[in-house]
Amino acid sequence: MTAPVYPKAQIGLLPLLRAIRHLLRASTFAGALGFAGLGAATPANLTLAQADALAVQALGAGQPRLAYDLSKGLLQADPHNPRALYFQAVALAQAKAYGAAERKAALAYWHAKSDAQRFQAANLAAELSFADERLTGSQFWLRRAVDHAPDEVARAQTVTAFQNVRARNPLRFDFRFSTTPSDNVNNGANSPLNVIDGVPVVGTLSPSAQALSGWITTAQVAASYRLAKSDGRETRARARVNARRVQISDSVPGLSGDDLSSTVAELGLTQYLRGTSAAVTWKFDLDGGRVWYADDPLYDFARVGATRHHRLTDRLILSFGGTFEDQHYERARGADSTVASGFAGVGLTFASGAQIGFQVQYRDTDSNGINRASDQWTGIASYQLGRDIGPASLEFSLGLSQLDYSSFQVGFISVPGGRDDRSVFGGVTATFNDWGYMGFVPTLTVTSERSDSNISRFDVEETSITLGIRSEF
Repeated sequence: MTAPVYPKAQIGLLPLLRAIRHLLRASTFAGALGFAGLGAATPANLTLAQADALAVQALGAGQPRLAYDLSKGLLQADPHNPRALYFQAVALAQAKAYGAAERKAALAYWHAKSDAQRFQAANLAAELSFADERLTGSQFWLRRAVDHAPDEVARAQTVTAFQNVRARNPLRFDFRFSTTPSDNVNNGANSPLNVIDGVPVVGTLSPSAQALSGWITTAQVAASYRLAKSDGRETRARARVNARRVQISDSVPGLSGDDLSSTVAELGLTQYLRGTSAAVTWKFDLDGGRVWYADDPLYDFARVGATRHHRLTDRLILSFGGTFEDQHYERARGADSTVASGFAGVGLTFASGAQIGFQVQYRDTDSNGINRASDQWTGIASYQLGRDIGPASLEFSLGLSQLDYSSFQVGFISVPGGRDDRSVFGGVTATFNDWGYMGFVPTLTVTSERSDSNISRFDVEETSITLGIRSEF
């Protein structure tokens, strides 16, 4: 702990400390401590400042009982004295009463009168939780400490401590939240007409099939627990719930925000393996879950996947992987699908800290259901600046996608050549690291997408602004 706030105890004056402890046990100290206008200080007649200093020295001399009794007198004078609460936390820690010590450290944090005191109290609470083998609590207090670090060095040390505790903690949580105003929450068409290339008939689209503005709010809670760990191997059980809620700004007949909302619940196992060298890691996933749409069960799924990361150099990493998913629909007969997908990507970090990445994705959906069998190619390029612009770090992305359905029907009309969509999309994400709270920072993402199709119902344009929260470390 840094000296200006909670000074380290000075070893010495042991006979005096023993005498004071004896007098405390005789109950002569508490009354004298709480009154102003005391005479010259004696072992039985101390000012608050002297009692504070002696409590520090008692802790340094390894006499937690004396320090605790002295701090009790200080708390009689001021029940919210953060230094006295801190002294009691340290005294209880020396007695290995870690749970009670953490509660005192928490009180010292809440009643602290400066960031320096809060930083020290939060760090102490983290150390006590760790000593009591409550690693999640230790992570909580380290996140608190980050907000009050006196300088960048102390902050970096606290973040490193958090990461070390997280690595040891078998339990891990992940929270994500975002809200998005969008001019097209329903993926609607940009025209009221439905024109199909090669078909002489022109149809009209209902208001619910055209672009509608509104808000999309997404929240995700994920947890995992380490089941086993050995050299080069780790197994975790996982659970995830993702909720997406839509609110339409201007209601239209036959469609509400609930009709567009969805929920995903998932359970799974993950196996991490180190490859032939420390530069290679593998991840294998086995998942199962259910998807709800418009408040009704839509389909159950089972999925297997594998991903490989290979760090070719300190700055260059290559990744690729694939998944295979089986989907069983609740109501629509013949709609059951199998989805195979894969990706390959490369990432490069420059000496300036800037990062550039490229990724290619492929997705193939096989189904006997109407308008379900398709294949899709997507390419994405991203670039992250190596320095902040004002208060924000910026990341840019640009992508292209082609989606093909070998056969497609619109009502009773069979579309010649099937359906063919081509999309271009891009976005910029600003992360405000200086505006964080407990290591969670706000993000602002602006995205725009345009899709052109041989069926004008799927000519779609969308611009959205997403406000999100993510963990900085």
